[in-house]
This record gives sequence, structure tokens and C-alpha cells, in this order.
Amino acid sequence: MDPKNETSPNAADNQMLNPNAENEDLTLPLESIQPRRVSLHKRSASDSLAFVKEPNWLAPSSSAQGRLLGGAAGSSSASHMDPKKLKRLIANRASAQKSRLRRVEYVDKLEKKAEFLEATVSLVSPRVTSERKKRMMLLKENAELKQRIEFYDKLLEKQDGEAAMLNIKH
Repeated sequence: MDPKNETSPNAADNQMLNPNAENEDLTLPLESIQPRRVSLHKRSASDSLAFVKEPNWLAPSSSAQGRLLGGAAGSSSASHMDPKKLKRLIANRASAQKSRLRRVEYVDKLEKKAEFLEATVSLVSPRVTSERKKRMMLLKENAELKQRIEFYDKLLEKQDGEAAMLNIKH
């Protein structure tokens, strides 16, 4: 069998392994190309394949829809994918992007609000300290005035008692 006319999927592998070899005709009949399974979600090695109910089969192509899928599916076409699933996938991606943008805007808004509040605190803090000192002075003065009132009340009672005694004697 002539390696130049080989029609198995290994022909592409041979070309990749030996890049210095002559350019071989790597055209494969459509029947021999098996669609490859492409995961729409990134999975870690610990993920179980039990969660996968139906495999997603995509044929190799580079279309605009394939680029919308991104990641591993970016180089594959979604032409064999159910249109409803594709529409839902695109809508979910758009929604996720919109959500990320809203979150970034919200965080920016919170950061600006925090900066504003910190500036306000730095402006008001000296005034608060001053007002606390005034309050302490007023509380002290109030306590002194109460003591004076109590002293004068006792003095008045004493004088009233002495006056009453003088009236009884006379």
C-alpha cells in the first residue's frame, strides 16, 4: 500500500510525526471521518463521566458558530448540534458575560462608595472628636451644677430650720 494514497486517519498522524516528509495527500473520504465528541464544559480529571447523559458530537470545521462555543469546541462546528441546544448555549454564554459585567460594575460602584465614605469619615472625624470633648466638658459642668444646687438646697433647709427655731423662741 502506497503511503501517499493512504486514507486512514493515521495519515494525518504520520504527517504530524514527520514534518520533513513530502506533503502527502491527506484527503480522507467523508465516510472514514468519525465525528469527535467535544465537551461543552471543562471538566477536571476527578469528574465522573456518569454525569454525561448524551455525548455531544461535532464534526471538524471552523465556523462562526464554532467560535461562539469557545474552548475545545471553538475549532468545531455546531452544525450537527441541536439548534435549540445551540441557541440555549449561546444565550447562556451571553447571560454569563452580562452577569460578569454587572458584577464588575457593582464592584466598581462599591469601591467608589467606599472611597467616598472614607473621605467623609476623614472629614467628619476631627469634628466628632471636638464634639465629644465638648460633651465631656458639659457633663462635668452639669455634675458641678447639680452639686451646687444640692449644697444650696441643704443650706436653705438649714436656714429655714434656724428661722423656724427663732420664731418659736420669740
